Amino acid sequence: MRIKGSILLTSLILTFGQILSGALPAHSVELGQDATGDPNAVQIQGNTSGFLYSERIILTAAHVLNQLRIQPNGDTDGFVFAPGLADKSNAKRYKIIKAFIPKTFVNSDFSKNIQEKSEVIMIGYGLQNGSQRKNPQDIIRAPHKMTGYLYTPEMMVEHHRLYNLRPSSWTTSDWGVNHDQKTGSICSGDSGAGHFVEENSVRYYVGTAGNGGESSNCKVDGTFSYTTGGFMANFPSPNKFLDLIKSAESFVDEQKKLQLVKAEEARLAAELKAKQEAEAKATELKAQQEAEAKTAAELKAKQEEEAKAAALKKTTITCLKGKLVKKVTAVKPVCPKGYKKK
Repeated sequence: MRIKGSILLTSLILTFGQILSGALPAHSVELGQDATGDPNAVQIQGNTSGFLYSERIILTAAHVLNQLRIQPNGDTDGFVFAPGLADKSNAKRYKIIKAFIPKTFVNSDFSKNIQEKSEVIMIGYGLQNGSQRKNPQDIIRAPHKMTGYLYTPEMMVEHHRLYNLRPSSWTTSDWGVNHDQKTGSICSGDSGAGHFVEENSVRYYVGTAGNGGESSNCKVDGTFSYTTGGFMANFPSPNKFLDLIKSAESFVDEQKKLQLVKAEEARLAAELKAKQEAEAKATELKAQQEAEAKTAAELKAKQEEEAKAAALKKTTITCLKGKLVKKVTAVKPVCPKGYKKK
């Protein structure tokens, strides 16, 4: 699955190690469709959502980062899971090493370069029914997706006028997505999930799930209170945060370079250690062989000395000639002529 930023790109965060963002408080995909295995839907810290923009960059809502204890320099001790997981009980946790947050993520300008009511998809890890509120941070929950339609600011104003709704507190958002009971709607835990348009297996990121109104859905008792006009989620334009994406990508490149340097240092250190160990082993083997050779030489010399001593040792024999008896002592004693060895 390829991802494109397009002019509809908005907020982000850096992960797999990093984070970046820019949106407002939100809810979760309710009455949606199971999206287990989705390549872009990630769960952050077990109770919010994000969109995997690249190998190490995640786009999410700025307020999602509040739970990660972000430092002034962007360092954080937060984590995310791999995308598309349903059961994350024993899943690997990837540390978030940097957060990039736009300073003006609340004050957004209107954007008019979008097609009216374009069909958009959102996949999040939020609550899917009211009963899940009993354990809202349960990490055994699959991602769900819903399909809505993109509204311009003017269309959102008209939507509120047409259905006689209370003016939204987020009318300064760049656009919104209309949900209803049929298509599904966001609920608690979907904050940070990405809205995108998919065409020919290419996903175009258009905004971060951040805020919603006109509905108090996902009720514990299972009831719904959608207005006639449905439920409107609002978010700022991501094209204002392209500089943050660039900063995040530069940061990732530097991290990869550092990792390559560390990997090369580790490789060289391992090679040097292996060489030193081999040399030490060779020296030890040589010393052992020399010791064994010395011991063998000493044993041989001793044996030769003993053999030589044995060869020089005199013995005595008795020789007889009739009644005559004669003893002969020598290294190799021999009886005189006419005598026979007794």
